[in-house]
Amino acid sequence: MKSSCKFQSNSVLQIFLFAELQYILPHMCIRKISIDQLSPGMFIYELDIPWLQSPFLRHRRKINSEKDVLLLKKAGVKELFVDLQRGDDLPSENTQAEPIKTEAETESAAAPESENKVSNSSSEQKTDEQEKILLNEELKVAKVLQGKIGKVVHQLGNLVKAGKPISVTTITPLIDEAKASLVRNDQALLTMLHLHRQDLKLSDHGFGVFAVVLPLAIRLQCTEEQINDLGLAALLHDTGWARLPVHLLGKNKAYTSAEQKLVQQHPEIVEKVLIKSADVPDNVKKLVKQHHELSDGSGYPKQLKNDQVLELVEILQVADFYDEHLHGLTDKPGMLPVNVLKQLYQSAKKGLFREAVVSELIHVMGIYPLTSAVKLNSGEKALVVEIDKQKPLLPQVKIIYEANGDRCMSERIVDLAQSDQDNLRVAGVIEPLDKKEDPFGLLKVTHV
Repeated sequence: MKSSCKFQSNSVLQIFLFAELQYILPHMCIRKISIDQLSPGMFIYELDIPWLQSPFLRHRRKINSEKDVLLLKKAGVKELFVDLQRGDDLPSENTQAEPIKTEAETESAAAPESENKVSNSSSEQKTDEQEKILLNEELKVAKVLQGKIGKVVHQLGNLVKAGKPISVTTITPLIDEAKASLVRNDQALLTMLHLHRQDLKLSDHGFGVFAVVLPLAIRLQCTEEQINDLGLAALLHDTGWARLPVHLLGKNKAYTSAEQKLVQQHPEIVEKVLIKSADVPDNVKKLVKQHHELSDGSGYPKQLKNDQVLELVEILQVADFYDEHLHGLTDKPGMLPVNVLKQLYQSAKKGLFREAVVSELIHVMGIYPLTSAVKLNSGEKALVVEIDKQKPLLPQVKIIYEANGDRCMSERIVDLAQSDQDNLRVAGVIEPLDKKEDPFGLLKVTHV
């Protein structure tokens, strides 16, 4: 990856938790130091390098020895933040360190120079926005692309089912098309992902993971090669399901032990085919093979641990988790987007995923993801139709129900960030399947 996304990640997490989880991060004392001032006993809060370049599984950890310091220097760390509540401070005679700051002060002051340049060049931002394609226009392209990807994933499933090798020559152009769509409007593919699915198909899941992986990888500043590998892996990762009993997909009930064993075979089913597929990059093969392995050894099929698991695989795992839980593809029913993000955050706190990756996913999805059904503080009910990344708590919404519960007779789009009603905001997310909240079923989006 090219640069770190750490500071923006944490700020997004704070907003998300404040808005949806009513969670406030504990007050912390953070000090910025140079790598030469780091010593055993200190607790690292943040590094100035991307998470993929770190020699450790997690940025936040205690320094146990001089060897740890040398590893960080070798990885290119120049400056870092240490948490004084969880580790040692500098010797009192040292006057070179910056003063102690709270976590919030640290994150607002420590944004990378490139981010500061972006925030200071509002005129350039406006020019970029003007060049963006309107969402409604790009949705037409995204719908066609979704159809193409669905066909490709279906064909890949058939090849895996038959045990025949796979060629990626016809797949890679789709990745280029998708990246071009994201440049024009980065919310069109995500809108298609969030639409309600009448039938649960592997092809839809392949598209869903693909639609999450690309913007997430771009947001994490992956290299072009890494983005392409993740895109291919997203389309391939679950094609092993094509050889499993049909009823296991979207069962929505707990698997029996026998069914669980069957389900856990799908990465190895694909692996056997990929071994015979000469033009599939090795990194893609590893990503597909390991997309259910977790660094704590609780994953499958090989129960790999720590450095045995390819670091890049977390991006694929988080995208897979999001689409799978959103649409109820395995043994649990589907969930509201915001609840999936909440579960992902909780999993990150347990160490199953990196907080940086989950934080960036939240930034990509928005505090209130596209097509979320929400209630405004005015009492009106609406659908989120567009997200303002600079003001994540103030999306653009389509009003569906008036405050008195009556159905709106005409479409009304309100940009909460630009609303004449200064205090108009989202009061909470609602369940679109709740007949009381949505008597006409208008909040359950099934088409664009």
